[in-house]
Amino acid sequence: MIHGWELPLLNHHVEVRLMQSHGTTPNIAAQAIKSTTRHGFLVALGWVAQRLNLVEILNRHLRIKQKTYAHTPVDKVVEALVAILGNCRYMKDLNFDPEPLVADPAVAQAWGQERFAHFSTVCATFSKLTEENVQQLSDALAEIQAPLLQQEVAAVAGPDRSGMVIVDIDLTGQKVRGETRQYTGTDFGYIQGKLARGYQIAAAFLSGKQQRFAIDGLLKSGKANSRSGACLLELIPRIEARIGRPLRRVEWVEACLAQQKARVRQLYQQLQTVSGKGSARRKQKLQREFQEEVQHLREVNQRLRQYRQENRTNLAPLRILLRADSAFGTPEVIQRLLELGYEFTIKSYSGSNVAYKHLFDAVPAENWVEVEKNRFASEAVTVPGPTLLAPYPVRLVAMRRWDADGREVRSVILTTLQPEELTTTEVVKLYHGRQTIEAGFQEWKGTFHFGTPRLRKYEANAAFTQLVLFAFNLVRWAWRFLSTNSPKLAEAGSRLLVRVAARCRATIRCLGDTLRLVFSRGTPLAGAEITLNRATPYPYALLTPRMSSCSRET
Repeated sequence: MIHGWELPLLNHHVEVRLMQSHGTTPNIAAQAIKSTTRHGFLVALGWVAQRLNLVEILNRHLRIKQKTYAHTPVDKVVEALVAILGNCRYMKDLNFDPEPLVADPAVAQAWGQERFAHFSTVCATFSKLTEENVQQLSDALAEIQAPLLQQEVAAVAGPDRSGMVIVDIDLTGQKVRGETRQYTGTDFGYIQGKLARGYQIAAAFLSGKQQRFAIDGLLKSGKANSRSGACLLELIPRIEARIGRPLRRVEWVEACLAQQKARVRQLYQQLQTVSGKGSARRKQKLQREFQEEVQHLREVNQRLRQYRQENRTNLAPLRILLRADSAFGTPEVIQRLLELGYEFTIKSYSGSNVAYKHLFDAVPAENWVEVEKNRFASEAVTVPGPTLLAPYPVRLVAMRRWDADGREVRSVILTTLQPEELTTTEVVKLYHGRQTIEAGFQEWKGTFHFGTPRLRKYEANAAFTQLVLFAFNLVRWAWRFLSTNSPKLAEAGSRLLVRVAARCRATIRCLGDTLRLVFSRGTPLAGAEITLNRATPYPYALLTPRMSSCSRET
């Protein structure tokens, strides 16, 4: 150990020499310790994982019911993460890649293990995962990332936390291959524009100062439809647990409650006065409506009590803007987002309704503003807004454009941002900024080979989803801990880091508090260096102290 910091990439005789260099054995000069690897950047990421206490936190959270022999279940979960970061398309690539990870002990030791397990035992561990284990993994990774995500949020929100924190939400599909019925939890749905069997992933991304970061994601069956709004509302508590929440709009919910009470009284009076021919049928219909409205009244009243309590405990509220596609713009979602205190910019309508064409055509040409090439916007279109429990000043911005074949495409953006804050053009450009989440999905599928499920069991793939989200962030956060002499590396995207840097030979040198990695000659990054220095202060304090080794049984 160096000042209490483990160097897992050193074997036993190297550790003895290192202890001698620190004076444990007198009169021995400090010596640099040297080893080699064929997966240079993976070793650097292993050092970062050690700084983040990855293994210790996973050991504390994960309780997988599986016997331990040479490797614990947590060891194999970590190995799966390394496979994701190491450009393994399939789990068998751990063993059968031209330069397999299991044959590179330097990588395993950098991630806290003597050597990696066979890929079949990794798959066996994931086949044992339960829904509870998936949640445990999600909680562990959330704890690791909490200080880093909070730092990103603080940078965007500013010292007074009044800056707008932008969160993008969307769905992406995973089409299964081969014997599709062997994949549990899958169903038929529209995946990548076609009807196919597979999964849907509902995900939330944070727009940081310079880059996007994954907040959380959920694996759903292929028939999961964002039009119900259930996916978005299911993500909200998970987003708030990781980055914070806004103040609830208690006053507006009180207005909604008053409107609901008035509606219940009105229906009750109608029930008392119904008479005449066909009164039995009308009374039965009114009775159903009355019961539904009473149930809605109870739900709103219950939510109002909850919102008051949440506002009392929210000492550092945020201003959060949600961006989402048209499939999420249902009245139920809009109502709930307004209650929860969110700002939003959501495409509310697809524009496919024929009646909207007449509304769009009725607007004078001078009222259409060209916001982008061949794209026009206007706020003079009288399309109906969503039906809410009480009036709210929601703003509607209509858009129209023409495809290359001359077909007109119409849509409407619904937002809480008022004209004094953003112009029509700025609202459209803000909404189109949600393309960052599409780029994030492409990175998942292109860089991390996540376009198809890795395993057959739903819980195993749900766990993989959490690991891919973490990998997505880890390659971005790595440079908080590492430094390099190579501008190409410092400015590299995740694709270069995973596809190239994680596949390059490198020499590892350790001296005192400094760990230095030099990429070998004959590689695309020849001569580039990466340095990690324990003595360098970092811009935040880790919330979790380093823990002692856990039992080998999980």
